[in-house]
Parts: sequence; structure tokens; C-alpha cells
Amino acid sequence: MVNIKLITMKKIFIYITFVSGLLLTSCDSDLLTPFTPGSLTEETAITQSSDLQKLMNSTYNILSDRSEVVFSSVFTDEVGIGYANGGQGLTSEYIFLLIPSSKTPANIWVNTYSALARANRVIQYADQIIPANTTDAALISKLKAEALTIRAYGHLKILSYYSPNPKDDNALAGILANKVFTFDEKENPRVTNGVFYAQIHKDLDDALLIYNGISNYTADNKMANKNFAKGLKARAYAYKGDYINAEKWADEVINTSQITLANPVDYRKIFFTDNEPANKEVIFRLKRTPQQNTQLTNLHNGWCSIAPNIDGSPFYEVSRSLFNLLDQRPTDVRRNVIVAPSSIIDPNYATSADYRNSDKLIIQKHGGTESGSVTAATTSTNGFNNDFKIMRISEMYLIKAEARANAGDLAGVGLALKPILDARFGVVQITPLYSNITAAWADILKERRLELAYEGHRFIDIKRLATKANVTIDRNPADYSSSSSDYPAANPVNLPNNSYKFALPIPQDELNANPGIIQNPGY
Repeated sequence: MVNIKLITMKKIFIYITFVSGLLLTSCDSDLLTPFTPGSLTEETAITQSSDLQKLMNSTYNILSDRSEVVFSSVFTDEVGIGYANGGQGLTSEYIFLLIPSSKTPANIWVNTYSALARANRVIQYADQIIPANTTDAALISKLKAEALTIRAYGHLKILSYYSPNPKDDNALAGILANKVFTFDEKENPRVTNGVFYAQIHKDLDDALLIYNGISNYTADNKMANKNFAKGLKARAYAYKGDYINAEKWADEVINTSQITLANPVDYRKIFFTDNEPANKEVIFRLKRTPQQNTQLTNLHNGWCSIAPNIDGSPFYEVSRSLFNLLDQRPTDVRRNVIVAPSSIIDPNYATSADYRNSDKLIIQKHGGTESGSVTAATTSTNGFNNDFKIMRISEMYLIKAEARANAGDLAGVGLALKPILDARFGVVQITPLYSNITAAWADILKERRLELAYEGHRFIDIKRLATKANVTIDRNPADYSSSSSDYPAANPVNLPNNSYKFALPIPQDELNANPGIIQNPGY
């Protein structure tokens, strides 16, 4: 991984020497080897489609970073302190400490802009490479479309984390990275959300035009693809609060992608072993391989040292508030997928003299097991480690539910959520009914919490929806004021919905290297 201490932020846009390990997502390793610049200049090195493919692969590789997924779970209410915690998070994210020198905001900023720098080069060189034949021309076009899609994804990520108000076109987002930056560009100011949204939708529209023009195109969820581009439009419009367009694009993905919600059996495969049937649930994933298995980058190692079971040295566990919701639904497959069967559950946790050791709720969503304690994911050389699921079809149903709530359609909210409930329980469920719009928003936020747990959504969801739902971060007192988990600063009253901390700080290294950039309020 890139060591942010070794490079200044202003070089993010021109820095291109990154991870050099292999990214293999099929039997054709040549096509999926990343581009690693050496003594050659880019103009000399990137002259054919195979070079462009390697450059695109390295873009995906950079994005395979767990920082935001772990941050979102720890900073909000998805985790409690694990019995094997050695101090992780206790003086930072878990107690809501965010300052410009904090590690996670810097990681998200650096990795996203690093990927954007690569994507911009793919876009630029795709227009310069002379294709060998029509098949080669189609590949070059597809790679450009992938890069445009990823550029939109990166800009939306920056906006969602660093803008104080994603719904306000005039609020500041981040630095617009829609070109290859040069060394003589000394200062790069932040621009507004309106500029970001315009660039995001332009890139997605351009990508869709290319995808639609490729003969016999088939979406591959291991690469940025047409369905992901459409889904990103739905997500971006939802973040903006433009629910007419959000619902339009969510419906487009639901109705045309041929991707369907997974039943309980396939849902386990999605998260435990990554071998679900084709066109089940996953719209876009960042592929991981056994060769990439390392404690520093494995997704499951964001919460444990070894494996997602009770003996895997968990430093974070399922929060008691989240577990209590799941435990009300014993036949909901998400209860089994999120909570390891090796967990020790204390029914008297609230009065336990040693809560941390009597109540062990092990997170196993990534690489767990249906029963027993032998997990699919492990931390070892060439061991299995899970893909990063960036978008799933269930998100489109959840966005549709938001759109119905925004329209005041209480019945429509229930109808939008029902397909997810039917799929997760494996049997037809009663359509949810709501007495008022606040209750509908609260249920949408709850369903997003259950469905998207440990996938990096919770922080942004609370930022967007908590006020509408009249809820706040939901931590059980056992996780911050019990006998063995006593962290008063972690009390959720210390992070109200209007806290400035729902916009991450611009990293200190960026401020040092880019003096014209504006810091977010409060920092």
C-alpha cells in the first residue's frame, strides 16, 4: 500500500508508481497484471491495449482498500470492542476523534485520488493507442468506459465523505480530478458539489454511450460495467436528494440488469466464499486473489487478526445494538451471515460483571461459515480472502424505497422493501406498513443498516438520513459504559446528527502541500 508519509498530497495527481503485486481475476494472468512503470516514460510504455489493461487493473487494485469500510463500522454503531482488542480505535474512531492528521481520512483521500490518477491516464491513452483490429478497438473502448465509470465512482466517494452537505450544490466537495495533472500545477482548490455532480454524470453518460456501442457487450461484475454505471447514477442522485432521477435509474438497473436478489443459500455464498451463481446480487466487486492475502489488506482483517471466528483474535465485534436487531429475526439469513456461529451470547449481558468476555459477538460477514468455526477466509500465504462488494442490487431497491418516502408514498416504501425481505427470509413476508413518513424513513435506515452492514455505507447513511428518520447513532450502553467496556467518550450523545464530523477533515498533508485549499468547518 502507499505510505502517505512518503509522498506529499500535491503529488497524488501525478503519482503513478503504486502496488506492484499481481491482480488476477481469471485464468488469463497476462491481461490482469497491473502496469508498473519503470525507466520508460508513460508515452513509451503505454502503446497497446495490453498496457492499458494493466493500467486499469492497477486502478482497481488501489481501490481495494478497506479503510472506509472499517472506519464506517467503527465510527458509527456497527461494532463493539472485541475481547482481543489491544487498543485499536479506543483513542480515535471509536470515541469520535477526528482531526486533520487522523489516519483514515488521509487514507480515503490518498487512495481515491491515487486511483483517479490512474483512471485519468487510461482515459487519456485510450484515445491515443492505435488498435490492432476491431476486437482490439472494442477492448480499448471498454477500458475507457471502465475508467470513466471509476472516475465517477471516485468523485462521488470524495463528495460523500468530505462535503459538509452533499445535497447543497454550493457546498464544497473536493479537488476535481478530471485530467492528468502536471508537476507545474502547484495549487488545486476544492470545487463545489455542483461541479462534482456535473462531472460525475457526464462521465457516467459518456461511459454508457461507449458500453451501448460495443457489439455483444456483456457486463462482468469483476470490472466496472454498464450496470454499475447506471447504479452509480441512482446512488449519486440519491445522495443529492434528487429522488425522481434516483428512482428512474434504480428502476433501470432492477428492470434491465438481469441481476436478481439472492436467496439465503446464495446470499451466504456471496459473502462467505464469493462463488454465488452468475447474475446473483453483485453489480460490481473488486476482486481479490489468494496471492494478495495479507493481514494489512484482507477485508476480514479489518476487525480481527486471524480469522472471523471466536479464536481469530477479534479486536472489534458485532455491536450489541446491531445484534439485538438481528436477534429479533432468527430466520433472516443476515443474522447468520453477520454473526459467527462460534459466538458466545450472554442473555444477561446488560448486568454482566465482565461484558467483554462473557458476550462475544464475532463479525463474520466476510469469509465466515454457516456452521462450526472453520471459516472460508483466513490470514495466510495464498489463503482465501474476500472480494470487496462495491454495489449490489439490493441497494437499488433501498434507493427506490427512499424515493417513495420522499414522495410521501407510505405504501410504496413497503412495496420497495418487500422483495429484499422475501429474499432474506426465503419465504414471502408481510408488506411493511407505516403510520407516518418518519416511521418509513426510520425503517429504510434500519433495513439499510441490516442489509449493508460492514460494507462501508453506515457513516454516509446516517449523514444523509438520520435526521429524516429522527434517529441518531445507536450504540448500546454495554459497548461504552459497562464494567469492561467503559469509554465515556464513545457515548453517542457526543456525536449528534448535526456534528461537523460527518464531513471528514481535509488531511493535514494536503493542507501543507496545497495552501490554497479550504479546510472543512470545525477542524
